[in-house]
Amino acid sequence: MKPNGKYLAIRAVFLTMCAVSLLSILGSAETLRGNFTLTAETHWGKLLLAPGAYEFTINSDTYGKMVTVRSKESGWSGMAMAESSSDAKSDEGMKLLLTRSEGGVYVRALCLGDSGMTLNYSTPKSGRVTRLTREQPSATIASVSNAQ
Repeated sequence: MKPNGKYLAIRAVFLTMCAVSLLSILGSAETLRGNFTLTAETHWGKLLLAPGAYEFTINSDTYGKMVTVRSKESGWSGMAMAESSSDAKSDEGMKLLLTRSEGGVYVRALCLGDSGMTLNYSTPKSGRVTRLTREQPSATIASVSNAQ
């Protein structure tokens, strides 16, 4: 069977159009970045953040608005998925809203006023958590006796 030049040209045009479409979708993805400092141990979804400095990134092309949080001190990172999102006023700016519950402090919302969106998070449930910093070693108390 001889290859038909017309069908080969149609396939080439189709593949080129698919490649251009894919690249334009990937090129339009927006990444938001920010920094924050916590003064108390805080839950963010299944993450347990120790007091300290952190940075976050959000890729708008991911389904469900996934936030990547990285500790500046340890370099460890984790991800938290928003339960829902809502509209934010542009004059709100970028801020992290914390709430206290019987389980401690947790992230309730991440306001991204510049992009017009607020990511909402649920109250953490008991269970396994991921700690982004090493646990501080507990003080060891030792006693020495002078027995002979």
